[in-house]
Amino acid sequence: MEREAERVIKEPEKKTGKRVRSDRKIDIKPCVEYELYECISRLSHITGSPMKTVGETICKKGLYTKIVIDNLAIHFRRDYRFRNTVFMGNKDLLSERRKKTPGIKPRVSMRFDQRLYDDLAELAYSLDTTISNAAALLLKSSIQNTNIVNEYISKYVQSILDPERKKQLELVLAYIQKDNPYEADEASLSRLIGYIMDEFMEKSRNVKKAVETWLDQFIEKD
Repeated sequence: MEREAERVIKEPEKKTGKRVRSDRKIDIKPCVEYELYECISRLSHITGSPMKTVGETICKKGLYTKIVIDNLAIHFRRDYRFRNTVFMGNKDLLSERRKKTPGIKPRVSMRFDQRLYDDLAELAYSLDTTISNAAALLLKSSIQNTNIVNEYISKYVQSILDPERKKQLELVLAYIQKDNPYEADEASLSRLIGYIMDEFMEKSRNVKKAVETWLDQFIEKD
């Protein structure tokens, strides 16, 4: 599939002589574990964004985050350069393309620009697998990094709340985190949103209303 995508980009230039747009998108449709698919679907539901947008954003963030690459490095069969760090490959590892995982594996459709596609191709080469499978591995590793998910949800919440609500939410989070004895379970915006969604999703059907409902109850009790 990846080779076909590359031919789609190159052939117009060969046949027509027309210049290929630099912002042209390339389709990637990795098969992912069902649990990962459900997680992406949940993020899509919470933020009101298409699953492909969630997948693209998470992949892009993960591909340029060192802690994510550190996690993937144990699978490298070939050397991989990340900024000033070179991860040494191990040819004795079983190729990722030969690994088979049982169970339902739905596809996540995404579209990458040329730069992101090329960088993903380099990752796939080091993993000794297809670009599609590299995208699946990258998605899983990125989703498991709570900082990336926190940032993704935080940006969405900040974008939908008015200034007064933003201030109220910041005060609530500050209160929860102040002298919090549960260091292993530090309060974060994504966990707060998860709680709100679990409590009010059936009634609100909208994350903005869910946040506002929870804030109103918290303020009334205070």
